[in-house]
Amino acid sequence: MNGRKSSREEALDVGLRDSFPASDPVAVSQPTTATPARSDHRNARAGDKAREELTAQHSRVNVSTDQDIRYWMKRLDVEESELKEAVRKAGFWPQDVANYLGKTL
Repeated sequence: MNGRKSSREEALDVGLRDSFPASDPVAVSQPTTATPARSDHRNARAGDKAREELTAQHSRVNVSTDQDIRYWMKRLDVEESELKEAVRKAGFWPQDVANYLGKTL
């Protein structure tokens, strides 16, 4: 070739230039790791938001307030001393405490 582009290459260059104008930035996106809350979905049921709030409120076994102690005692069907010992031994995650006590959530 004599340094000139073939008509096929020129047509390709024109097509690419017209398809991807320089004024449009290249869109690069990363997949999100966040999962939207069910209550944010447009078809969410009324109880979903309340359930999500309750779950978030009791996402850890807190034995520093009477209200939380009463909640977990009732939820796990245990006495206060058993609950506090389980938290001391297993940690504050509800599933770990329930497993330590041999209970299900």
